[in-house]
Amino acid sequence: MEKGLNTYFGMGENDYQYAKVGMEFSSDLGNYNNVVSGFAQAAEKYLKAIIQLDYAEEDALRYLKSHNLRALLNKIKEKRAFNVSSRDCKWLGDFYFDARYPGDNFVLVNSEDAQDALRIIDDVRAETIRILNEIEEERKKMKTTLNNLKDLNSF
Repeated sequence: MEKGLNTYFGMGENDYQYAKVGMEFSSDLGNYNNVVSGFAQAAEKYLKAIIQLDYAEEDALRYLKSHNLRALLNKIKEKRAFNVSSRDCKWLGDFYFDARYPGDNFVLVNSEDAQDALRIIDDVRAETIRILNEIEEERKKMKTTLNNLKDLNSF
């Protein structure tokens, strides 16, 4: 699995860890708004890490510009099992704007919602790691097969 901050997975990990640490301090602030918006950002980047590695067609590249967690998840589910519901992704994704910007849709995030968001992001993270490892194994097998074919051609 590709690691480092300059990857979708690396940026997702950064958002995830930062928001997770923020859980401890949010009760003092009286809200968990930055925490859940951080979890939504992490989920978006985790899902994009899969799409970037698993899809080559041009149509899929437009998903890398999307912020819609449900659409990202549904694209992944076209090829892979992913044990997180699109409803959970939609719910988490709604916090990105509703918890960050004032207006008619503004929501004050409480501890219970933050715990639910943490459960969802933990599930998204675990599924992402599982799938990225699967992709890596598939690529290793393909490389071995190609090398074997190359060896056969040299005879």
